[in-house]
Amino acid sequence: MTAAASGFDTCPQGARVLGLGGASTAYIGSIAGLSVNPGLLSQWGDSLTRISLGGFGQIRRSSFIGQDTYKRTDQDLTVLPGGYFYATRAVSKRVSVGLAITSPYGYHTKWPENWEGRSVIQESQLNTYFAQPTVGFKLNDNFSAGVGFVYAYGKYSQRHALGQYDAANTSYQLSSSGSGYGVNVGLYGRSGDNLAFGISYRSGVQLKMNNGTISTSGVPARDAGLYPASANFKTQINLPSTLSVGLADRITKNLLLTFDFTLSGWSTLDSLKLDVAASGTAPAQRLNTARRYEDALAFRVGAEYQASPKLTLLGGLNYDESPIRDEYINPEFIDANRLGASAGLSYQLTPRFALEGAYSFSYGQQRLARANPLNATVSNVGGSYRTATSTASIGLAVAF
Repeated sequence: MTAAASGFDTCPQGARVLGLGGASTAYIGSIAGLSVNPGLLSQWGDSLTRISLGGFGQIRRSSFIGQDTYKRTDQDLTVLPGGYFYATRAVSKRVSVGLAITSPYGYHTKWPENWEGRSVIQESQLNTYFAQPTVGFKLNDNFSAGVGFVYAYGKYSQRHALGQYDAANTSYQLSSSGSGYGVNVGLYGRSGDNLAFGISYRSGVQLKMNNGTISTSGVPARDAGLYPASANFKTQINLPSTLSVGLADRITKNLLLTFDFTLSGWSTLDSLKLDVAASGTAPAQRLNTARRYEDALAFRVGAEYQASPKLTLLGGLNYDESPIRDEYINPEFIDANRLGASAGLSYQLTPRFALEGAYSFSYGQQRLARANPLNATVSNVGGSYRTATSTASIGLAVAF
């Protein structure tokens, strides 16, 4: 559930796999790999109950330079919080069960109240939470498979000014929440003692939000039919499918390298459609904002080095393609092809208790946006954007 390529994925859902740059499809060093590849589950099929939990904070900040004004605007500083919880247990020699609770997608965009794109967006937030009960099967000594059922819940909100009015207090706000379902399947195999592979597929998830509310303020009475004070709406946000392939190669006794390739099906996010119910003199209508996302690739490599019996060092590199086409860049969520690096460590306090921590940084290429007044379905403001993302995570792993 964490290996989505760019887009509004948050980060690898575990401190240890974050330190590896997310290259965890064939990695059995942490049960956090369960959310990426359910086929790993039976590799922890001993008599122990294993638990891994922790949290992360992400700062994703963009800057904008106006095409006509040449004025630079920086997003307000916001921290997107998240967390994870994993548990695994063998119920027989060949069958294991597990649970993964994660927050794999989301963003929090906040621009200054009076920036030049305030009529497009001032603030927007998406949070998602996934629960994945999983069953793993040990096929033989070298191969295992797993399947997980995904329940997802999401919350979405947005706020922007109504720029056609002179009053500074005119605003348009919406919020909604909803849920959806999916499935995650995976396979893990070993070729000898040093080389392992993994492959997994997680279906897309449709978050159906049927309880949305829209509110406006500061709108003149003459335009109440265009912008009612309140209205209800329905919408759907499509989260992508992911196909991941990975390798893990033990180069030496102390050094393990991991490699991942991921294809994410972002093309299902074609547009954001709001089916707004009639309210007062305002008729029912459909509001459509084009997204036109494309499928995107991600490439990741990680390294794990056993520095001492208690200390394990982690490092990773990743390159993520952006699913957002140039003509559909939107300041609600800025994305670009990103190059990133990560580092982390795991310290074994006791043989069955470890502390884990990691940090990653990625930087996106410059994106140029051109406003097209003839296309009302694309909300944009002309200019250039740069985005940098910092993520830190800390957690613990215990077995008993």
